[in-house]
Amino acid sequence: MRVARLFGTAFSLSLRRALAYRTNLFFDALLALVELTASIATIGIVFTQTGLLAGWSAGQMLALTGTYALITGLRATFLDPSLADFAQQIRDGRLDTYLLRPATSVVLATCTRHAPLALVQSLLGIGVIVIGLRELGSVPSPLAVAGWALLTLIGLLIGWATLVGLAALAFWAPRLSLGVLHGAAWQTGRYPVDIYGRWLRRLLTFAFPVAAITTWPAQTLTRGPDAGTLILALVLGCGFALATMLLWRLGVRRYTGATS
Repeated sequence: MRVARLFGTAFSLSLRRALAYRTNLFFDALLALVELTASIATIGIVFTQTGLLAGWSAGQMLALTGTYALITGLRATFLDPSLADFAQQIRDGRLDTYLLRPATSVVLATCTRHAPLALVQSLLGIGVIVIGLRELGSVPSPLAVAGWALLTLIGLLIGWATLVGLAALAFWAPRLSLGVLHGAAWQTGRYPVDIYGRWLRRLLTFAFPVAAITTWPAQTLTRGPDAGTLILALVLGCGFALATMLLWRLGVRRYTGATS
């Protein structure tokens, strides 16, 4: 509960700062709209040549694109700002600020700086999901919506775990930066993992679970929930989160800080 209050307070402060620069809201919305429009146009071009893409219809692809935009917006809002200069914080000792406070250090260090205006991308993503469902001509069942919401949260957890895990490697190699690699892998979530070859599909399911981040939520929303998929997603989410927490603790033990 204390973590939730801390999180809410941090978001409130970030929102107040963001609203002081309202012009940014317009440009953030414009950029997100342009990006989503380009993605929708790409889907339109593809489906002028085929009726299905690896078993996915145009409406299902739109639902996946919207889900990708939703979770990417959430990541950009709640995770990216804190992790953007994480390695630099380790190098110059600013991480001490979080380690000395009476709260969970990994949460303080990775989730307390926010960019609320990035939520525009998430809102636009929800709009694209609605368009996709209208294209399908079907209304998902309450169970399908609940499964989609759960899988979206698990996808965000996996996104947090992979981002923090890679950032935590800076405890051992402070100048190592794998953000570009993570970003490139994240981009593959724009498309269902079914379009990739067998080995790449396995890689995107178990090594970097893009399948759990975007494919499975969209699949659940448009085709209905599957117990096996939900269980596997939970296992992957918990596994990645636990591994990241362990890596964080090992890294903190190596950290010398500015006061050492």
